[in-house]
Amino acid sequence: MRFTNQLFTMSFFVSLLLVILLTFPASMVAQEAVVDDETCLDCHEEYDRSLASSSHRLVAQTDTRTVQIRCVSCHRGAELHVEDPSTENIGNPASLIGFDVIEICSQCHSAHSELDNYGFDAHTVEQLNCSECHKVHTFGTVPLLDERAEFCFGCHQEKRANFLKNSNHPVLQQNVTCLSCHQFTKRQDQNLAYELSSHCRDCHPEQGGPFLFEHEAVNAYSVEGSGCIECHDPHGSENNRLMRQPGNQLCRQCHFPAGHTAAHGGIWAAYDCQICHTETHGSFVSNLYLDPNLPAKLGGSCYNPGCHSLNR
Repeated sequence: MRFTNQLFTMSFFVSLLLVILLTFPASMVAQEAVVDDETCLDCHEEYDRSLASSSHRLVAQTDTRTVQIRCVSCHRGAELHVEDPSTENIGNPASLIGFDVIEICSQCHSAHSELDNYGFDAHTVEQLNCSECHKVHTFGTVPLLDERAEFCFGCHQEKRANFLKNSNHPVLQQNVTCLSCHQFTKRQDQNLAYELSSHCRDCHPEQGGPFLFEHEAVNAYSVEGSGCIECHDPHGSENNRLMRQPGNQLCRQCHFPAGHTAAHGGIWAAYDCQICHTETHGSFVSNLYLDPNLPAKLGGSCYNPGCHSLNR
């Protein structure tokens, strides 16, 4: 009986050990057991300080156990490197390209969609490394090489020219940056700006509504773009208010039938659409998006003769 109890106890602990080993990746257990952060820092002094203020701080620098980051989390091959210190036998994500580096970073950054979309977006097609834009060992809180738009213009030179046009967003003046609109996590379209119109409404809430009478174009989605950028070019335009087309040409992209202009004969044909239809983003009083003060503006009454009412 005593032997049986001992055998049962031994079997229990063996089973428990197997559960622990299967719960954690074998490679991680082996590396962390042999190569701890203190061993790495014996040679790479003060590298931990470059992580202390960022989300990549080492496990010894934080009280939280949610995410435990160690040197070997990113630098693979540490066990061999300790025996033979060489730049050739230690993994360095900054020297990798394409899927190899994305696979390492995505261990923690699961919000990034690049792993699932690998090979389908512009950045991975160009085999750009995460470290092309990010620097992990930084004394700042944000692991970006540079948050300014000029950094993005290094590759996107044609966009810089757009911000020199007559109407533009103040990107060159550094009032906003590319990251004010573009984000690279949870994106759902090729504009690399997730929920693009919602970004516009962050700065332009008065155009965002909601309105009693919504202008369909504002909320429309198409393969060319969505919402606001159906009419506006966010990077810059030679037309006022970032318009893609000058004057009535913009409205005629959708309102092409001749009836829209034929009914406005005589002197009225010379007026731009927005002289009367001022509430183009949406209206609280008119489903034709007409200016409620139109009679006073034009010095007469457009409504009394029966040609118009505020609503159809």
